[in-house]
Amino acid sequence: MKTIRLEDLLARVDARKKALGMTDTPAGVEALRNSGLNRTPEKRELLRRVEQRAIEAGVKPVPAHY
Repeated sequence: MKTIRLEDLLARVDARKKALGMTDTPAGVEALRNSGLNRTPEKRELLRRVEQRAIEAGVKPVPAHY
């Protein structure tokens, strides 16, 4: 098995993204997010509860479409 350092892997990923013209702008990241249009009611409820728990804990919730 080949072992690589995380820093090396991340550097290779960043270089590859740059070569492909990909940038990590907020608009670009949002465009890649799941729109949530096909979520089940159970998953929507789960995401709502996760968001509520984060708010109660004083943590910024992860953006989720539900």
